[in-house]
Amino acid sequence: MPKETFLKLPEEKKNKIIKAAKKEFERVPFEQTSIKNIVEDAEIARGSFYQYFESKYGYILNIHFKEMNEQMQENIIKAKGDIFQIFISMYDCVDNNLIKNEDMEFYKKIFNNLKTSEDSKIFKKFVEEKPKKIKDFYEYIDTSNLKINTKEEFEIVEKILFTITTKAIVMRFKYDSKENARENYLKQIEYLKYGIVKNIEK
Repeated sequence: MPKETFLKLPEEKKNKIIKAAKKEFERVPFEQTSIKNIVEDAEIARGSFYQYFESKYGYILNIHFKEMNEQMQENIIKAKGDIFQIFISMYDCVDNNLIKNEDMEFYKKIFNNLKTSEDSKIFKKFVEEKPKKIKDFYEYIDTSNLKINTKEEFEIVEKILFTITTKAIVMRFKYDSKENARENYLKQIEYLKYGIVKNIEK
């Protein structure tokens, strides 16, 4: 949640801050965005921004990704231990929410601006937001048919799935082919799940 000080602001002032922030996040890759530019455009003191939000990550997550985050946590539980379905649900949650959102062009510009691995931190923050991190659901993951014996091994798989899913989401918003993007993503999940080597014993 935004801090109480932000919630108590007049709507006009809140909208001015949001408009200034959107303008900055559309301008450059996320890691290059400047709170200085936001506060100057919104005509507020720099210290005020931190009275309203923990950080620029906090702004994005609490203002623009909050509903998605809540849905994703529900999907983790609904997946009933299927780690692959958890990430497919994450992909669909982002796609379905942003594609119909009135701020779709804003999100497209954010994704199109993802230039470096550092920019993917925004996705990491999204996944790691409360109430739970995905990796905290290890005890709920069904590992009976997986080559996973420890939490450390699970975290390796989680990182691979996270990388694949993040890349797929970025590509989805760079190119407007929803069906092809999802089909390609599911093919990558299939390769990871079943492997690409034909009946070769170790």
